[in-house]
Amino acid sequence: MRPPASLSLPALAAALALAACAAEPPPRSPATTPAVGAPSTATAAPPPAVRPEPAAARPPLEFIRDDVPRALEKARAEGKALFVDAWAPWCHTCLSMKHVVLTDPSLRPFADWVVFADIDTDRPENAPFLERHEVTVWPTFFVLEPANGEVVGLWRGAASVQELRELLREALAAMDAQAAAALPADDPGRLLVEAKRAHSAGDHAAAAAAYQRALAKAGKDWPRRSEALLGLVAALRKKDAAACAEVGRAHVAEVRGAALPADFASVLLSCAAALPDRNAQRAAREAAVARLRAIVASPPADSSADDRADAWGILADGLQALGDAGGARAANESKLAVLEQAAREAKAPEGAAAHDYGRAMAYLALGRGEEAVAMLKEREAQMPDSYEPPARLAQVLHAMGREDEALSAVERAIGRAYGPRRLRFLKLRAEIQEKLGRRAEQVATLREEVAGYEALPKGHASPSALDDARRRLAEAEKAQRGAKKR
Repeated sequence: MRPPASLSLPALAAALALAACAAEPPPRSPATTPAVGAPSTATAAPPPAVRPEPAAARPPLEFIRDDVPRALEKARAEGKALFVDAWAPWCHTCLSMKHVVLTDPSLRPFADWVVFADIDTDRPENAPFLERHEVTVWPTFFVLEPANGEVVGLWRGAASVQELRELLREALAAMDAQAAAALPADDPGRLLVEAKRAHSAGDHAAAAAAYQRALAKAGKDWPRRSEALLGLVAALRKKDAAACAEVGRAHVAEVRGAALPADFASVLLSCAAALPDRNAQRAAREAAVARLRAIVASPPADSSADDRADAWGILADGLQALGDAGGARAANESKLAVLEQAAREAKAPEGAAAHDYGRAMAYLALGRGEEAVAMLKEREAQMPDSYEPPARLAQVLHAMGREDEALSAVERAIGRAYGPRRLRFLKLRAEIQEKLGRRAEQVATLREEVAGYEALPKGHASPSALDDARRRLAEAEKAQRGAKKR
């Protein structure tokens, strides 16, 4: 149910902030944050009934799995916000968030004001949610207002525990301010909500414009500036690579956070690759690489092993694009060292599996493919129901030219997979069949892939992937006809 009328949502959020973690400074409170702009009317400490339990006594959050309608109905009935974790089993950052961040006991008190749900974005029952809310980065975290399901909070990619707490507090405060009509139209917090709402709907032009207005209105000392800057370049990437690169170069050095700085540099590298001018391309890459070098030299204190490894991996990609093969190799070695240590420290195979993709790619980049094969075979034995280990194993074996073994592995993955991910595995199977000279089987696989894309529900539909599958099928059928004539 709703908190007592005598205590506003911002005040409760502030109380949560103070009780969240005694080992770190109290996070800022939405009641005093200019980004939110909702003045708090409460001055008293929370009553005993809502005071958080000691950290050791707090159980982890409970999530409603793959049922947004039920979660939204519960949120409406209880007068709570709805948090949705849009994730996928193949996403290493998603797994890291689930095993490292979302299990943190300091998040548990938010359950008094928030219903928590997660959705596997490949499952057909979650396609309706994806019709309304665009997910192009995994994981993406949404905070929804319960009455109409509108976005009041959005976070794309990795986050620290502190950043998730801030996301939740600020979303709750924004809901409270909206209900009281307390935010003026040009308030930066309100503009940021508008930007995130447009971003969630896939309207990248409107999102970019709202991010820019929020940044201009708030000024350089705005606590949410880094979050807005990342949103801006991510929106620009979809519509204007040159503008993305220009904004990225101008601001890459100032972005702060656990994973935000490396994510920002990654977007900058992506935009650089789309630039037609080679000099501009190189300048953007050099700016991103310089920032990434600083990140890996002094990682943010609250970054996870996955965050640190990602920074090393993005640096390796940037150095490779600049022609520095030796630097890229050294970066991949550092990435692998971080991930191997994290895998050793994991308490269960499922936790260690969060690092499998990064380890496998690093092993391949370093010419140590046999170690990747051994690791993934062991993981498949530990997790026999998961499609991930055999799928990654098939990718590695295919890259090593061991096609018969790769075909066997991908067949196992296809048998366990579902939704759009299964279609990705069909594409891989067709590539392997082509290498083996099995043209009739390749054509049959590609026809199955095309039919699969044609049958996807709207929320899962991908016109570009369907066009690509049709193109590959046409090429395979042409090659098969040519082979028959010979």
